Amino acid sequence: MKREVVIVEAMRTAFGRLGGSLKDHAAEQLAGICLKGLLEKTKICERTKVDNVYAGMAYHPAQAINLARWAMLYAGMPFETSASSIELQCGSAIDCINHAAWKIMADQADVIIAGGCESFSQLPRLYSTSVQPYRLNPIKLLEFELQPPQMEGHKYIPLAEMGLTAENLVDMYGISREEQDEFAFRSQTLAKKSIEAGYYVDEIVPVPVSQGKKKPPLDFKVDEFPRLSSLEVLAALPPAFKKGGTVTAGNSSGFNDGSSFVLLMTAEKAQELGYKPMARWVAGAEFGVDPGIMGIAPAYAFLVALKRAGLKLSDMDIIECNEAFAAQNLAVIREMEKQTGEKIDMNKWNPNGGAIAFGHANGGSGGRIGMLCMRELIRRGGRFGIFGSCCGGGQGVVTLVENLQR
Repeated sequence: MKREVVIVEAMRTAFGRLGGSLKDHAAEQLAGICLKGLLEKTKICERTKVDNVYAGMAYHPAQAINLARWAMLYAGMPFETSASSIELQCGSAIDCINHAAWKIMADQADVIIAGGCESFSQLPRLYSTSVQPYRLNPIKLLEFELQPPQMEGHKYIPLAEMGLTAENLVDMYGISREEQDEFAFRSQTLAKKSIEAGYYVDEIVPVPVSQGKKKPPLDFKVDEFPRLSSLEVLAALPPAFKKGGTVTAGNSSGFNDGSSFVLLMTAEKAQELGYKPMARWVAGAEFGVDPGIMGIAPAYAFLVALKRAGLKLSDMDIIECNEAFAAQNLAVIREMEKQTGEKIDMNKWNPNGGAIAFGHANGGSGGRIGMLCMRELIRRGGRFGIFGSCCGGGQGVVTLVENLQR
């Protein structure tokens, strides 16, 4: 008999700006705070054993060799709970959720917490000791990279110039600067509206932020990256990655700090413990493409998940796609419409804004867009939702869920 996997609860920290309110919190600390908030809300460790914790991140923290283990120890979880870290760049948390679901379905676990975290404010630097003799030569500084520098028939794109992958999609799909700026303005407008409506109050774990020795800590609990301006301001921004290009800081996501986690278990266990699940995990999928057009990968991963679930694009009531770049989302929309022959209803697409507004804490973003998807399904009374992300290096990962609170 196939085991049914449900998502019981989902929590996150508010996302901070690079060098902003969360700058003094290491990634493992943010993950521990978020995880502890989820434990306190659900009382899961008081009710049963959590078999595993999966945590994703794009960049290994400076100290934490295993982010997941550090996080669960920070959160005060029992030593008996195992913890593993998973890396799939921007899709790390989604990959963690999928791996958790697959493990539960395989009858290898009953309860798993999955999510991720990132602290761009405390991004570590890499050094090599390969230059000999070590004591006489300066340490060699290394750069984080997503692909081998030499790939036959492929132009190398450094990590620092990831925006060039969006410029490639602009050229492939004929996306205008105006379309990108309008998409970015839409994201900011929707995010502002949803924050003001209080949509995220119940899902955010406050993070204590020091105000100095003479003042008590301040609870950080509102996303600080949203920056609603105007189309005129967006149009005036210069290209960020390519001379004469159209991808700017205004129609791209940011570098941010934040964490997110969700609690998964079997439907039987949820009923036994008295939980009211948010959603049923239906399907997950990944897909790889040329790293130079990495942003298009979710289009194909979405279609794989839909096929596995036996559903159509039009069956989705909410579609959440991480907004690495406005051009990237617009390209995914065009490719999915081309592949399916269906027109996407934009009222279903990132209906409360995306990473262009909220910011992008790579390892933690997947959980954020997942809970936005599930909670919006519940608000609207929709049935199916799907959420996904492109991943540096040329990959896409998605999860398809069914609302259980209709």
